[in-house]
Amino acid sequence: MEVRQLRYFVAVAEFEHFGHAAQALHIVQPAVSKQVARLERELGLTLFDRSHRRARLTPAGQAFLVHARRALRGIDRAAAAAADIAAGDTGLLRIGSSIMFSTRIDAALAAVREAHPGITLQVTSSVSTTGQLAALAADDLDAAFVAAPPDTPGVRVHHLWGEPLLLAVPAAYAQTASNLATLVELPLARSAREDNPGVHDLMTAACQAAGFTPRVGPTLTRIRDLLAGPVASGRCWTLLPEGDVPRDSAGVALVRPDAPILVPAALALPSTPDISALSLLNAAQNSTA
Repeated sequence: MEVRQLRYFVAVAEFEHFGHAAQALHIVQPAVSKQVARLERELGLTLFDRSHRRARLTPAGQAFLVHARRALRGIDRAAAAAADIAAGDTGLLRIGSSIMFSTRIDAALAAVREAHPGITLQVTSSVSTTGQLAALAADDLDAAFVAAPPDTPGVRVHHLWGEPLLLAVPAAYAQTASNLATLVELPLARSAREDNPGVHDLMTAACQAAGFTPRVGPTLTRIRDLLAGPVASGRCWTLLPEGDVPRDSAGVALVRPDAPILVPAALALPSTPDISALSLLNAAQNSTA
């Protein structure tokens, strides 16, 4: 049984005439007659009484018409859903982030929601850039906002902006910390290098440019816990993207370094992204313009 056979059958039933149905379908009458006759043979039923000038449904045809119309409605709904998916207007967009959301990322997400209200955005965060990229390459994510991402097979990185880093230091260092050299004796807290090699190396390079190699401090996992504990108590310092820094941490001073330190913020996508992921990229690029 073919979809066109159902459509031809319903058209003939509605017009009660093979010729009029053919005109409405924009095909020749013999094609309609042939397909309806083939449908009757497949079903083992006589659907129309052809003994009069009009093609009238038999009792079997009347019963089958209900099911034929229901089947066609389902097919049409499925086709419309497929078109929406292909156009990026519906479905699930799985987004990862190894950096907390700045206002620019929030604006990009809002733009995608407005442009594609049928899309569900599923956002997950992680401290690990490499973990987000691996999930993207494994098709467990559709997109990921990442900082200074390393090269990853199967992933394309689109640079968005340079995010300034701020020094988060114990309050006692507030007046001098803009000169990184004054922090030489204080351990530096940061993410494990295997999680964020790009950011880890960028921090090391900034310290070396100031004339020292940073002492190893606590591993950064949760920003608020780090600031409220080790940093506020004077046991370490750290560098954080400006858009990520909580502004209400008692005992912690936020200081701009004398020499600006910028970390590349990027959107990573699969090598062949779908339309909704490309829409997110467009929105993210526009939010940074």
